[in-house]
Amino acid sequence: MANFDTSAWAKGQSQLMNIYKDAEMRTIDPVVLKMVLSTTGIMLPDYKVLKVSEQRPVEGNFLTRTSRALGVGGRTHNHSGAQGVSAIKSFTWLTYDDKIVTTVKEANNSIFTLEQTQANKLQNVSENFAEDLEAKASAFITANRTNINIATAEGTFDPVTFSFEITEATNGNRAIQITKSVMKLNKYAKFKYVVVCDTVAFNKFEFDAAQGAQNSTNLSFQYQNVTFIHDINLSAAAAAIDPTYTKGFWEVVPEGSVSALPWIPTQNAQGLITPESMYANIFDPLTTLQLATHSYWTRIDGTALGGNTQDTSLETQFSVDIALNTVPLTTATETSIFAFALV
Repeated sequence: MANFDTSAWAKGQSQLMNIYKDAEMRTIDPVVLKMVLSTTGIMLPDYKVLKVSEQRPVEGNFLTRTSRALGVGGRTHNHSGAQGVSAIKSFTWLTYDDKIVTTVKEANNSIFTLEQTQANKLQNVSENFAEDLEAKASAFITANRTNINIATAEGTFDPVTFSFEITEATNGNRAIQITKSVMKLNKYAKFKYVVVCDTVAFNKFEFDAAQGAQNSTNLSFQYQNVTFIHDINLSAAAAAIDPTYTKGFWEVVPEGSVSALPWIPTQNAQGLITPESMYANIFDPLTTLQLATHSYWTRIDGTALGGNTQDTSLETQFSVDIALNTVPLTTATETSIFAFALV
């Protein structure tokens, strides 16, 4: 019940041990979020210096690829060359937050101490950030899959679902080998690959990767230099793309091609106490994010919150700004993320 009402000293009761609390407080491992956060310092190393305010826009410059056929006219004394071209990528941050309230007297008539109830609230905040931001990172990768794929061998690129379809009955056991070929044909040969899988694809690839030289059919050769991630949100996303994608769906993210840029305001990063508010930050070990905290005290009747009539509440907001990005490409519908499906 709300406000820890069930823990009030109304009858004889005790606390459940941790093993009994763990199932209720279970949460996910935000592996997709951690993957995009792992490249934070690669895409825009100085973004924290540039972004000094929530209102300040930030852009990144990059040099573009200029492709042209080689000349065959021989050497000349009056040749003229082509100049290079640069481009700009803009970054957009969204603020994500969660809020809790604590009263000074909320533990007076409770079996739990104030420290225990506060720890429970903080754990819930951490798990809320993990689950929501994991879903946001997953949806971002899926939404930004490339619309352009020149590969045609042993599969077909669907221009509606933007997925390279591989026939499961004939080539399912060689799906990762074909995936690598598709990536090489699209000029991503030098990259290591992170393969973000739905549940069916992850189970299949984990099983096939274990079929090594000691097995009658050796399938392990195709799994070198590939990292597999089980995205628990991807099965639903694949069904939304195409309801027939039930045999396995996955996305290939070349290492370093997707990033998340987390940011908190300067006052939170440095810490500041004013007569009205407290600005600080807290490290979230579950997401590995530094969360901004903003708190203020208010005189209240705390009975509705499990406290007492003469009480004081501490309102606290936890927040972080995140910009999810893919590496810039000059073709509007092209990205470095490739989607695949077994059909």
